[in-house]
Order: sequence, then C-alpha cells, then structure tokens
Amino acid sequence: MRWFKIAAIGVGILIAFLIAGSVIGFIIGAVTKLVIAALVVGAVAVAIKVARSRRQVSGSKAEREVRDRDHEEYNRPLPRADVEPAAPPPSPVRPATHDVDDELARLKREMGSLALTS
Repeated sequence: MRWFKIAAIGVGILIAFLIAGSVIGFIIGAVTKLVIAALVVGAVAVAIKVARSRRQVSGSKAEREVRDRDHEEYNRPLPRADVEPAAPPPSPVRPATHDVDDELARLKREMGSLALTS
C-alpha cells in the first residue's frame, strides 16, 4: 500500500504539472494574441491619423488658394514695379468723309455685280 501512495502522489504531481503547463500556455498564447492585435490596431490608428492630417493640410491649402479664371483681374498680368506704365494707345485716325463715301459706292457696285452673277 505504501507503493500505491507514492505512485498516486507521483501521478498527482504529474497531472498538476500538465494542468499548470496548459493553463500557463493558454495565458501566454492569449497575451501574445492580444499584443499582436494591439499592435495592428495601433498601426491602423496611426495610418488613419497621418492620412487625416495630410488631408487637412491639403484641404486648407486649397481653401486658401483662389482659382477663378473667369474674372478679368485674373487674366491680366500683374504690374511690375520696375517698369513704368505704358502710355495709352493713340486714338484711331478717322478717314475723311469723301473717302468713306467712295468706299461705300465701290462696295455697292461690287455687291451689285455679285448679286447679278449668282
């Protein structure tokens, strides 16, 4: 009976070590999976934060820039400080009235001859 008690104690210790090892292995595995999940979530959070910060910078830059090409003031060049402004263009020279009358008569003759040929 003495050997039976020693064998039972040995089997009990062996079972205790197996159970303790399984529990410790389960705990270590769970902690490892939690750490990996935390690292993945942290990396995703950092990526989202970086993407939002870049979008905010580019968005605010677009809001500061005014691009409207339909307005006249945007189509003309900016004045330069080192160049004097140009003089206004001279007024067009008006032809004499007799030249206008002669030109009108010539055009009427040409138009009349074109109307007859077509």
